[in-house]
Amino acid sequence: MKNNLPPTLEKKLINRNTLLPNTERSYSSTSHHDTASHRRSLVIGQGIRIQGTLEDVETLIVEGTLETQTIKTKKIIIQKNGILNGEVDTQDIEITGTLEGNITAQGNLIVTATGRLIGQAKCRRLKVEDGGQITGQIEMITSDKLKTTHPVSEQEIKNIQENSIAEELLKTTDKPID
Repeated sequence: MKNNLPPTLEKKLINRNTLLPNTERSYSSTSHHDTASHRRSLVIGQGIRIQGTLEDVETLIVEGTLETQTIKTKKIIIQKNGILNGEVDTQDIEITGTLEGNITAQGNLIVTATGRLIGQAKCRRLKVEDGGQITGQIEMITSDKLKTTHPVSEQEIKNIQENSIAEELLKTTDKPID
């Protein structure tokens, strides 16, 4: 089956295999064997450096270097020589390499024996193996901290104050107010 990719793009996809040694990946645009999670996975191979924004990535594996403002994913794995610089919002993360920045992990934050976390972290569950390094602050997420809040408008504050005054008046008077 012939693909319909332009020759330059097809060449780039073929050359991508050489950038990711010891991996078996199919880059065919017509592959039907991919699961939903595989279709939204990204591997930043060893020796590759990326700066910028990543969107719609469910699983991110960093073997090289990623510098980004903010990334939101379901799962991140930073391999031994991998470096991630930036803000991270994820379900689960395993750090075997280095993460510099602030992280929120709604699930597991695992720092392995060779892992380094430099920055602030919020997580529900924390595991640090012997030798793992954390430089910064850790805050554990409890179910209370997951509740969303919204800014209170001036009108809402005024209504609360008026209701409080009315309640006080009712307490101090013997007769009901009409």
